[in-house]
Amino acid sequence: MSQTFKLQLTCPRCGTEFETTGHTLVDSINEADSEVLWELQNGTLNVATCPKCETKGLVPVPVVFHDAERELLLAFVPNAQEMNEESLNQVIGPVLQAFITSVPEEEQVEYLFHPIITDDPAALQAAARGELLAEDDDDDDDDDDDDDDAELSPEEQRQMAQRVELLQALFESPDSLQRISILRQYKFLVDDFFQQMIGILLQQAQHNQPEIMTALQKIMNEIEVFRASNPN
Repeated sequence: MSQTFKLQLTCPRCGTEFETTGHTLVDSINEADSEVLWELQNGTLNVATCPKCETKGLVPVPVVFHDAERELLLAFVPNAQEMNEESLNQVIGPVLQAFITSVPEEEQVEYLFHPIITDDPAALQAAARGELLAEDDDDDDDDDDDDDDAELSPEEQRQMAQRVELLQALFESPDSLQRISILRQYKFLVDDFFQQMIGILLQQAQHNQPEIMTALQKIMNEIEVFRASNPN
């Protein structure tokens, strides 16, 4: 499943020109991708070494990572924040299209058409290690009985209002890049409390507003990617 291509590089240190291989797709459930998955998990995927001076560097190519078990499709695009939507589609579109085409039509579920975009290689590595979506589902059950009758203090109410406004801004953003930009701007609000709040909303939406489930889950995934690559 892994997609590769050859490219010519020039060493920034000694000027030596050499050829290397770039990987643009890694599917975690595909046995043929086990070696490149291991490289991605260990931060060695797409790292080129100059044959003369042995200088190492990351090959600046887009990489799509797919984890079917977590329903996660993550697209790493170098310098994505500096691109407009058209440029972004030109860079990552062919890789995504080739991957989706390879998936049987009956298995082409919604999340495959809405990848999370990141320009942070640490987020890609965290996703490959399974460090996203790692919250313990039992935590919500343990806290329910204690919190049912709890009354929010004025400070807690203020914090809740700030995070509700942040979530509203994320909902109103048209694409993943803008949402990531908002998360960076309000990083101080993106914490466990914020994720717990969205988790509760997801549970409620499942029964009361199923039409927002896809958008809400995508935002949750983007937050997990963001936090994994931006630890406090």
